[in-house]
Amino acid sequence: MFKKLTGRSQNISDKHPSLPVPGSSKEPAAIGSSENVTTKQNVSWRKSCCNYLYDRENNLFCDRSGKSWFYIIVYSIMYLIFLSTYTLIFLFGSLSLIKFLDDFQTIDKVELLTYSTQGIGLSATPTSLNSLPVIWYRNDPEDYAKYVDAVGDVLNKRKKREIRNITDLGPCGSSPYGYGHSPCIILRINKQLKWSVKPMNADIAKKLNAPKMVQEWMKMEQKLWLHCDGIHSYDKEHLGKLTYYPDPPGFDPNLFPLTKSTDSPLIAVQISDFTFGISLALECKLWHHEGVSTIEFMLYVTPKKIDHL
Repeated sequence: MFKKLTGRSQNISDKHPSLPVPGSSKEPAAIGSSENVTTKQNVSWRKSCCNYLYDRENNLFCDRSGKSWFYIIVYSIMYLIFLSTYTLIFLFGSLSLIKFLDDFQTIDKVELLTYSTQGIGLSATPTSLNSLPVIWYRNDPEDYAKYVDAVGDVLNKRKKREIRNITDLGPCGSSPYGYGHSPCIILRINKQLKWSVKPMNADIAKKLNAPKMVQEWMKMEQKLWLHCDGIHSYDKEHLGKLTYYPDPPGFDPNLFPLTKSTDSPLIAVQISDFTFGISLALECKLWHHEGVSTIEFMLYVTPKKIDHL
């Protein structure tokens, strides 16, 4: 029976030439055939990449139509808007909760310029120019120009505002501020709102072994007296002469506490007749009822031309 069916199938294939016979068909190879694989291998990778980026036959970009890409972009924009809105709502709710639970107060920018009650903060210009308490330059206008600009910025800002605490700084009040034979250092008390201090009395000055000049100034007037000198005996020997503007150098305690529109007065210290080519360590102390506040800095000036022996 099976032999008869087999014979019929062979006869049918002979009678119907439209049915393909293995090895005799002249049509192109079917999908998955060896001929199709060889044609794919012959296509270069550059052409494959170009076809992937843009298929001209099907008008596709990266295997997606323009309509599909439009939907993707719209979805991405809506998702980002939703995510941003959710984040802002979450932050607003968190800050509102903190403000409700705690005694939250806004901090004024001026109140950030404060110091602890244990001591008074002093600032010296231009010692903080390089974030180090050092004034180091060669006796050449091009070399110390940065220090002249730093002092000028401090004084010009005060001139633009109407400040009633302007003091006479003498030669330290105009450019080049003594640089480079007799440089000037501008000192001031850092601003702190609602802060006041009392002058130091003579008894406390004696206990703290205050300099004789400071004790003499205390007999003249009740102020916050400033005194500068070399730290070591070696520095004092080569320091030369110190001149204060105003002289004697004192801060009026009646000017404190300061307000947002007022600034601390300035005191200038001019250093002259010091030894060139030697690093000098200086300290300035402010004597007041709460104790002594100190600021230290280094001064190093070299001649413009050094003659080699």
